[in-house]
Amino acid sequence: MTLPAKHYLETKELVTIAVLACMGAVASTYLGYIGHMLGSATGIPFLSQLLTGLHVFWVVLVLALVDKKGAGLLCAVLDNLVQFLMGSHIGILVLPVGLMQGLLAETGYWTFRRLGLVQAMLLAGGLGSISHIILFQVAFHQFGTPAIALGLAAVAFPSGVCLGGIFPYGAALILHRAGVVRIPGLAPTGAKRKAVA
Repeated sequence: MTLPAKHYLETKELVTIAVLACMGAVASTYLGYIGHMLGSATGIPFLSQLLTGLHVFWVVLVLALVDKKGAGLLCAVLDNLVQFLMGSHIGILVLPVGLMQGLLAETGYWTFRRLGLVQAMLLAGGLGSISHIILFQVAFHQFGTPAIALGLAAVAFPSGVCLGGIFPYGAALILHRAGVVRIPGLAPTGAKRKAVA
């Protein structure tokens, strides 16, 4: 009798990725319009970048909860596909942005993961948040001079560190302490902590 082959991602992990990606898509679709409105209303292009970290929140949270290579990329691609279907303010360009966002978040997360969960999530959030700036500057030269693109990235990166790194870390920590999920590298919860003491 042959046992069925074990899949890389379990059903629970796939559901987690799908649910969080769809939640992120709904939030990001409206955030995109709000950020665009803020930039247009004030005439300050940097202002819209203050919210950029919220676009990566869900991707970084998936990286921490699933803790398998490729989970963040899958979440980012699915998130941006749903955004496209919901009418993203950048149209079909949201698809390559999602791919770049997932790749950069994965790179940041797995580069620092062995050093600690916090460091990995902060770098993943920061790098994921500048993905659209890199893509639009390299592909379309949208921001003109590299200095303007660097200025936008200088606002987007800290936004990603805070909103896309610290916030998902807090959410993951709450879920871990409540016993909803088990995240490798975090202190044991509840009964396990008492048993160790």
